[in-house]
Amino acid sequence: MNGAAWQRLSRDFCKAKVEQWGARAGSVLVGIVTVILVAWLYLFVALLTDRGRIPGFADLSAGEQARLADEWSRWSAEQRLERGQRFGVSAEAQQQVAEQGLEAALPLEQWEGIWRAVAYQALEEHVGPEAAETYRASLGESRMGPSGPLGVLPVVVQERQRWTGRFLGRLAAWNGWTWRPSGSGIPNFPYLTGLFLAAFALVVLRSLASTTVTYLASAVMLDVITRLRRAIYLHTYRLGSLAIRTAGTAEAEALFTRQAETAGQAMYSVVTLPWRAIPQLAGLLLLILLVHFWLAVTFVVMAALVWLVGGQLSAYYRREGRQGSRQLQSAQALLLESLRLVRLVKCYQLERFNQNRVERQLSTLIRAAWRKLRGDALAEPMLHAVALLGGAGLLYLGGLSVLAGEFSPAGLAVLAVALVGLAPAVVDLFRVRSRWRRGVEAADAILEYLERKGEAAEAVDAEYLPPLRSRIEFRHVSLLEPGSDRYLLENLTFAIPAGAKVAFVGSDRRALRSLAYLLPRFFDPTQGEIRIEDKNIRWVTHESLRLQVALVMEDEWVFTDTVANNIGCGDPQYRLPQIIEAAKLAHAHQFIERLPYGYETVIGEHGVPLTPGQAFRIALARALVRDPSILVVEEPGPPVDEDTLVLLDDTLQRVAPGRTILVLAQRLTTLRWVDRVFLIVNGKISDMGTHRELWQRNDYYRRLQLLAEAQVAETASNPQE
Repeated sequence: MNGAAWQRLSRDFCKAKVEQWGARAGSVLVGIVTVILVAWLYLFVALLTDRGRIPGFADLSAGEQARLADEWSRWSAEQRLERGQRFGVSAEAQQQVAEQGLEAALPLEQWEGIWRAVAYQALEEHVGPEAAETYRASLGESRMGPSGPLGVLPVVVQERQRWTGRFLGRLAAWNGWTWRPSGSGIPNFPYLTGLFLAAFALVVLRSLASTTVTYLASAVMLDVITRLRRAIYLHTYRLGSLAIRTAGTAEAEALFTRQAETAGQAMYSVVTLPWRAIPQLAGLLLLILLVHFWLAVTFVVMAALVWLVGGQLSAYYRREGRQGSRQLQSAQALLLESLRLVRLVKCYQLERFNQNRVERQLSTLIRAAWRKLRGDALAEPMLHAVALLGGAGLLYLGGLSVLAGEFSPAGLAVLAVALVGLAPAVVDLFRVRSRWRRGVEAADAILEYLERKGEAAEAVDAEYLPPLRSRIEFRHVSLLEPGSDRYLLENLTFAIPAGAKVAFVGSDRRALRSLAYLLPRFFDPTQGEIRIEDKNIRWVTHESLRLQVALVMEDEWVFTDTVANNIGCGDPQYRLPQIIEAAKLAHAHQFIERLPYGYETVIGEHGVPLTPGQAFRIALARALVRDPSILVVEEPGPPVDEDTLVLLDDTLQRVAPGRTILVLAQRLTTLRWVDRVFLIVNGKISDMGTHRELWQRNDYYRRLQLLAEAQVAETASNPQE
């Protein structure tokens, strides 16, 4: 696997750079908004649990009370005096707490005053004096208990010693609706409404970003696929040897469809998944570490263990399912074999023996089926069970921490949701790696194909080829079969005068077709040269050569388009009157007129169906409309009807004057009509002469023609086959 191939594919075939960077930026935005939504969940759950009220000292956990005493002791005497007096804390109580911490034996009212002083100071420092005074006013005349509803301020107080408290304080300072008392009589109404609107805006933003990413990434994918397919298409027509390969264009078709799709999908994943997963993974990890560092580390380690254990169990049962499936297929094959032994069992009286075999095979089949069913049934449930057990254990640890006062229920909720949110990000990273590997393999295959040299490139100083007036000459022409050492054609030397009618016959149709494909120079011979008008066709232009040589080959008759485009091939120089004349010459005009829309009827594989004989006559008209000086026709065999073959004879006789005709013949009628017959055996010219001469002196030729006639007669007598 070559990563350089992927880099080259990205550089040469991914030209939608704006869309590419837009998809990346949108993916990053989706990941960031996901993290913000989890953080929003913290604020929402905190509002539901504390109802927007800053708790009293008695409501604090032991840990929070200890941290309060420690924080009080770090203040200077002047700070303690100034802030303590505001909430009725005596100088003696201030000194005791500073010296003894939580061990100080103070009345609960004094501890409440210290707590309120600390909360007041945190709000004044992080939000502003107005927020601090609002908190003080919400306490009323009560010397104990929580404050009134103050929106986000309880979270600011709780997070006062961390950067999150300062950050939330700044947000609260800019957005007074997050903590100012509601005039509607509903506690925390502005804050709750604001949270809802913020969540709504974030969800809409994420949806829009996700939709935009899908659109832009799809544009990148389609751009890559289209460019790859265009390159494969153009290069396929440079590789003439595909016409004679055993697999034909199967390789190009696989690259054109499956491999191009794979490369495009890999590009889609590369420009989206990591750019979304990495910010989401990093943001959620940071968030859970900020909520509670050591508990978060414990959660991550346990989640990794759950992933590994559950993944191993799931993989084990999947392997069991696959092995059971293979054993099941093998057992079924043996049972089917036993079922097919009916005649043998009856003949040799093997009923008991075969019945015992079948019983053993049925037992094996049942064991294999149970193994497959267990594997298929337990793979997913085991993974889910391990995940649920791990999740329950994590929630248990989190619950203990909440009860111990180490962090809030809101923190636990965020921790759980963030851990769940990590899974899709991790899966995305694994998925993009897998798709990237498949994309690299596809890029390797496509680029290797595109780097193959064309077999018949046009020379820079190529000449124009005029219409044939003298002869066609093959000089010691040999052609190796692509991908092997076997000669399709070997040392062919012959000449065909202009205006001649010749036929090529032989048992190897690929050899005959290869000879035909050499004339329009789909590829060049391995050895030797072909000359037309005493010009080596290697040194003439493709356009002028293919204007003079027209091929009508079997299985290449029509494509899905109108009849007019099938004959004229969309070339504006061939007007409808010319197309009609060519169709009349090929005896196609009458049935074309009977089609639903005449010459505008769409035919081909995905259009109006034609009989093989009709399709052949369309192909013949396509060749005749170009008025070539050299016409090569592969005589069709069954299932083309006999009437079409009779019409072909008439057409060839009518167009023969002034034209050189080469026929890959199958019928005696054609062989009697031509001037000369070339017999090709094992890629060599075994004999040549008129049909009468070869029939009289060549046993192989005679057997070949008798066999061909017998096959035609058999097909005619069994038309349903």
